[in-house]
Amino acid sequence: MKSKKTDPRVLRTRDLLRQALVELSTEKSFSSLTISQVTAQAGLDRSTFYLHYPGLHALLEDCARELFAEMRAEIYANKKTDYHNNPSVLEPFVASVFKHLEKHHRFYKTMLGRQGDPYFRTLFQDQLSELIFEPFSWRTSAERSTVQSNMTLLFFSAGFAGLASWWLEKDMPIPLEEASHQVAVNILPGYMRLIE
Repeated sequence: MKSKKTDPRVLRTRDLLRQALVELSTEKSFSSLTISQVTAQAGLDRSTFYLHYPGLHALLEDCARELFAEMRAEIYANKKTDYHNNPSVLEPFVASVFKHLEKHHRFYKTMLGRQGDPYFRTLFQDQLSELIFEPFSWRTSAERSTVQSNMTLLFFSAGFAGLASWWLEKDMPIPLEEASHQVAVNILPGYMRLIE
């Protein structure tokens, strides 16, 4: 017998529910969504929803996990390189984030914007920390306090999340290549100086 994680029917049902949530959240605020609306959009009944998720935030977390796995794969597809003498080599990594945001712009614009969900914004910021900023923090000197390192990490990842939200809210006013260049050349070097 197949486990719940690999049963094609379970995977298909979860995929339908995730798609429904993504579609509905681009039309209305997450806080106004109901399980009935999501299941109706997915063509499923309410009882089916509860076989998979205890509530909408669990479904949102599952959506985030899927999206972030995609973003992680896109970032790690870039060739690792030494960034110390030339921070612009980080542009492909940053561009991967902006490309991902552009691809799913309607969902991210809503979820990171005023009509979005604070929990999703936290998940997104944590993901940026993990994928963009934390890889550099291993270089932090032994003398630097953990509190200071954590504050620096939080400050820069929150700033990047805010920048991403602004870029989407303003309907991508500059090309993703230019946005990536600005982050790689003007933001990440400041972060790296603080953790060295």
